Amino acid sequence: MKTSPRIQREVIESCKAGDPRAFAEMVLQSQKKVFNIAYRMLGNSEEAKDVAQEVFVSVFNSIKDLREEIKFDSWLTQITLNHCRNRWKYLKRRHYFNSDSLDDPAETEDGDVPRAIYDPSDNPETLYEKKMIQELVQRGLQKLKEDQRELLVLRDLQGFSYEEMGELLGLPEGTIKSKLHRARMDLKQVLEKFAH
Repeated sequence: MKTSPRIQREVIESCKAGDPRAFAEMVLQSQKKVFNIAYRMLGNSEEAKDVAQEVFVSVFNSIKDLREEIKFDSWLTQITLNHCRNRWKYLKRRHYFNSDSLDDPAETEDGDVPRAIYDPSDNPETLYEKKMIQELVQRGLQKLKEDQRELLVLRDLQGFSYEEMGELLGLPEGTIKSKLHRARMDLKQVLEKFAH
């Protein structure tokens, strides 16, 4: 849930001054976003929860150095991505991602299979299809290169503008668009392989 920029600035300034209530409010406003990015990047809810905790420890330790001209949202996302990159490398070194079976349940904060958005008109078959699609997309994301996954998570799942992505990733808009197109095509190929 986004807050108005005025409230957010006040909360950030209070955090910088060491106000624990302001920090708790900032965590409440941001925790879902941080978790969602971490989950989409890592594909595991427990790892995403751990990363989210690490992110907020980093934010707590460095918020006093946040310059006013830097957007808090972008700064927080950058910290989250950095922690996700580090965790991905750590898990990869430990061969965490070796299981390729689609029979393995996908871990989420809601249990073994991602929960579909409820629509009262959905029948059980439609709900099952939605769950399967969500699971396949998440598994597909895990098969992509890290930079491709980041682009898809930021643009398609988090709704960042090309300009915001450019600031976060240090890339020109044209480069982002072409890399994003390639990432979408690669995800499509991965998903087609899953279907066969």
